[in-house]
Amino acid sequence: MTTKHWILATALGLVLSGCNSPPETATSSPTPQTSTVAQPATTAHVYEEGSIKKGEQAVCVVCVVNEGATEKEKVAETIDYEGKTYAFCNEEEKAAFISEPGKFAVKK
Repeated sequence: MTTKHWILATALGLVLSGCNSPPETATSSPTPQTSTVAQPATTAHVYEEGSIKKGEQAVCVVCVVNEGATEKEKVAETIDYEGKTYAFCNEEEKAAFISEPGKFAVKK
């Protein structure tokens, strides 16, 4: 057997043995897709009306909904809405709340 024939025979043997077959796919269920729809804040990130002031530490409700933030930070802005006070880390977050309060406010 020549080297050329030996290489072809070896390659054919590998193909026939399944060496070049595609890998088996997992039979488990596909990973569920996570929702990208923002969920309203929980009551843990909403404060009694008037209880949070600028300069204090609180969790920004917009950061909670958009980023899942849980850390308190310095309050730059607040707004009273439907009997609750919402804290914000900057003016842009407050503006986002004002433009879509239903997205960020706690549902009753």
